[in-house]
Amino acid sequence: MSKAKVNGLKILTKADICLIGLLVVIAVGGIGLGMNRLASSGSGALTAQISVGGTIKQTVPLREGYRQEIQLKNGDHYNVIEIVNGKIHIRQADCPDQLCVRSGWIGIATQQIVCLPNRVVIKIVAAENDLDDIAR
Repeated sequence: MSKAKVNGLKILTKADICLIGLLVVIAVGGIGLGMNRLASSGSGALTAQISVGGTIKQTVPLREGYRQEIQLKNGDHYNVIEIVNGKIHIRQADCPDQLCVRSGWIGIATQQIVCLPNRVVIKIVAAENDLDDIAR
């Protein structure tokens, strides 16, 4: 295949355009498949692990119809955590930056919310299975 030149610029042939199009379709399809598998990997029973200072303080189920409010106190600091219909978020905290509050709701396996000033971590974990995160 020879490429024609117009005013010193190379022009793509039909075969070049078809190859580029095929590569774009494969790339987009691969990304879509990966996102779909990641979202469906936590299709089992989900729980939220709430830790303060690296120690798990509480594990709560995330399921439809379940509702709970948890008030965590860590010395002079506090966080109010809300669980509603399979999702969890920090509703209120006394940390200065409020990043944990602005993180919003989470409910998919491997998502987490971190409040660094108060040393609180909320991590969504799926039920035990044979695959680890890398194999998924």
